[in-house]
Amino acid sequence: MSPSPSGASTAPADLTLVPRPEATIAPAVPLALLESVRAHDRPSEVLEDEDLTVSMPRRLGLTDVIDSQIRRYRANGRRAVPLTEVADLFRLVLRRPDAEAILRAAGTMIGRELFSTGAPGALRLLPRTARNALLRRALRRRMLRLTGAEALSVRGQPIEVHITGGLPAALEHRGIACVLYDRVIEELASLYTGQPLDVQHHECQGRGAEACVWILAG
Repeated sequence: MSPSPSGASTAPADLTLVPRPEATIAPAVPLALLESVRAHDRPSEVLEDEDLTVSMPRRLGLTDVIDSQIRRYRANGRRAVPLTEVADLFRLVLRRPDAEAILRAAGTMIGRELFSTGAPGALRLLPRTARNALLRRALRRRMLRLTGAEALSVRGQPIEVHITGGLPAALEHRGIACVLYDRVIEELASLYTGQPLDVQHHECQGRGAEACVWILAG
């Protein structure tokens, strides 16, 4: 390759440079987060020793902002949301003392919604092996879009879910942000198999691991 007149290298004529597409997240994640925050900040819930003359206007104003954001996401339908936008929302939630409760409730909402829209009607009539197969397929289809991960695998017995990159890697959270995904997996697993399953977040990118790994144990 010969240098350009300005001294900078030029790309070969037959080389097409394609920008890497921006990572995205399914809209179910920010919607559930906002709805969970709204539920936790509902004005009818008065905290002990709370000065309502100070907190009530703030909480009512926050509810208005959240409502407008919820309407915006719903108006966009199934259009994916940039990972950076969802990461900013997570960071706001993670600053709160009740962050874990909000994330847990949001994960439960997402898991139930995904099950209600994706599970076959005759699921209860299927044998356990068929249910497990459907659960694996649901996890493969859903977790990639929920996390924006660069790579995902669902394998083994007990089932293991591995993701690399994505939202859990973009945040500094020491594992707290993944509480949402813990609950999504736990809810989906319990609904598909018909029995409560313990989901262990064995490794976490938020704690320095190369991948997030969840193990489903009966």
